[in-house]
This record gives sequence, structure tokens and C-alpha cells, in this order.
Amino acid sequence: MGKSKKADIIAILIKIEDYLHKYLSEKWLKILLFPVSILYILLITTPTPLWVQFLSFLVIFFLTLIFIKNRKESIKIFIILVGVFVSLRYFYWRTFNTINLDDGIFNAAASVILYLAELYSIIILLLGSFISLRLLERSHINLEKEEDFLTVDVFIPTYNEPVEIVKTTALAAISMDYPQDRFNVYILDDGGTNQKLNDPDPVKREENRQRSQALKDFVNEVGGNLHYLTRERNLHAKAGNINEALKKTNGDLILILDCDHVPAKDFLKRTVGFFNKYPKLFLVQTPHSFYNPDPLEKNLGIFRIVPSEADMFYKHIQKGLDFWSAAFFCGSAAILRRKYLQEVGGIQGTTVTEDAETALELHSLGYDSAYYGRPMIYGLHPETFSAFVIQRTRWAQGMIQLKILYLKKA
Repeated sequence: MGKSKKADIIAILIKIEDYLHKYLSEKWLKILLFPVSILYILLITTPTPLWVQFLSFLVIFFLTLIFIKNRKESIKIFIILVGVFVSLRYFYWRTFNTINLDDGIFNAAASVILYLAELYSIIILLLGSFISLRLLERSHINLEKEEDFLTVDVFIPTYNEPVEIVKTTALAAISMDYPQDRFNVYILDDGGTNQKLNDPDPVKREENRQRSQALKDFVNEVGGNLHYLTRERNLHAKAGNINEALKKTNGDLILILDCDHVPAKDFLKRTVGFFNKYPKLFLVQTPHSFYNPDPLEKNLGIFRIVPSEADMFYKHIQKGLDFWSAAFFCGSAAILRRKYLQEVGGIQGTTVTEDAETALELHSLGYDSAYYGRPMIYGLHPETFSAFVIQRTRWAQGMIQLKILYLKKA
């Protein structure tokens, strides 16, 4: 088929689509929704020739274009429908044709365990597809009056990271475009606690003292609204470090930055306004973006060529969660309202993923969250494969702990 004929066919389809959009009322669209849903279910549960399935999906695709006026959005939803269809069709076949309960207890148990694992995967797929149907795109809210500029404490937790990395983040933080008397930056040095400075190993003790002194000298040299905080003992890791700093500060909001997350100059001006508009808001989370490849991207040579797993989460999943006011706290590049955080005793520390646990705890009290999708920090991926595996293992461990924790509460 020549290019001109293809273009003519596409033009005709677009005209038909525009015509139907113009003359089909909302009432008729709602009436059409029922038979389309029945057709979708029949395709999942009824064996049909391939050509019938193909024609049926052409009908569903065209109706999707009619129902949803935004063409890009309609194509996304159609792709989700196809993915759900293939998965449910497979699962229908698995349920009624393949479970083996006739060849002894061992084979029956193995068959059921595999089936339950696939059922779990299907449930996760359906939940993910549902969340991805509507993505919320937020615009920043301007700060117009003097009282709109809420006071902010910027926390930069650090443990054993190189001093130069901490310095870079701190300098960027104190340079943010926000009234200087309305925010303070705190380096929370968990590598400079009394416990660390009195380590029984003389080599480690000296390293800790030199690093702690270098950070103190840096803070004294810069001065202004940059401060150094530490504590007696290293209890409850990052959550304990932040909670100790909460006792020593008093800003309305808390901005948490990992020590390798360099913030943009306009970070506060683009995020603080949400807290003025929404009184029940406890969190504004922003994306994590990275200027180095993770070990897998580096070894495969796909950095900035293929979208990363972080893009999937921060460009799609978080926006879908935000539509339901269920955006997650991701530990950094996020602002939290102090008074709501203090209601639950600060950052939670029962699990190793203290950020997700804190978000769930505050959501359970009826407070709202927001996700602002503009990347405004630049961070570092783990640079070694072992560090990458440790990070992912920790995340997986935390998610399992959260499931167990909330099952117990239920």
C-alpha cells in the first residue's frame, strides 16, 4: 500500500472519530460502555479464532478513541486493556485447564504454590494497570504574600559519604532562591556521633574524627544559615538521625535531601505553595533524577538511551498514585509538614524502608500527599554492583516487612 493511500485511510478514520465525538452524546457513550465491557469479558473467557479476536480489538480500539478525546491518552489505555486481556486470558486458561491435583500430594502442592504465585502477579498487574489509567499532572503554586513563605528546615543526613559530596549538596541547598531568614540547612552527621568518635578501632576512630572535623570546619567557614548537627549514639539509622534533628529545629516544613542529591535553585519556590493551598497536606514528593548510570545501565551501555526503572516509577506510577492522593514518600527530595510528622512520632523506624512506612502511617490518619513531577534534584546511583544489590535487597526487605506489619495491625 502506497504512502498516499495510507495517509488517506488515516485521514478518513480521524474524520469519522471527530464526527462521532461531535454527535455522540455522553448518554450514548455510557450506553456503549456496557456492550464493550461484555465483549471484552467474552474475549477473555471464550475460545475464538485469531481473526475474531483481531477484529474485536479493532472495535475496542476505535471505541477507546471515541470515549477518550485525548488521542495519546486513548492509545495508552488501549495498550493497558490489551495487556490486561492477554494476562487474564492466560490466567483463565491456567485456572481451568492446567492445575495438577491428580499426581500425588507433592505435585499437587507444587502446582498450587505456582498458581498462587501467578495469582499474586496478576493482582499486582491489575492494581498497577488501574493506577496507571489516570495520571495527575500538577503545576506549581506561586508564593505571592509574605506569609506564604513558610519556614523550612533542610535536613541533609550523612553517615560515611565523602565530605566533598556533602559539601556540594549543602552549598546548593543554601543557595536556593528563597528568603534567607525563612530557611536553614542542617548537615545531620551520623558519622560524627560520640559513639563513632570513640570507636574501639583506632583507625576507624581517627577516620571518623577527621571527617567530622572537616564537616564542622566547612560549616564554620560558610556560616549563615548552614548548621552542623549530630547526636550521642547511632540509633535507628537514618530515621533516628532525622528524628533527633526534629527535636532541635522548629521550621514549619522539613525538606529532606540525601547527601548526594543536589537541589535546584527553585526547589522551595516550586513546592512550598502546595502546603498553603492544602491544609491537610503532609507531603510533597518530587522525582529522583541521576547523573550517572547504575551498574546495569553502565554494563549494557543503555544509560539515557533506554528509559530507566526510576522513570517508570517517577514518571508514571507516582503520578497515578497522586491521582488518588496516595503518592509515596521516597526518603529524599521531599518536603513534609512538621506538625503532622510529629503526630506519628517522626519518621517511622519499624522497617528498613522508613520512608514508605511513614507515608502509610500518615495516609492512614487521613492526611493527603502530593507529587510534583518536575525533576529538581540530581543524585548519584550506586556505583558498584554490590552496592546496587544491597540497595535493592534493602528495598525488597522493607516491602516484606511493611506487608507483615500492616497485616498484624489489620
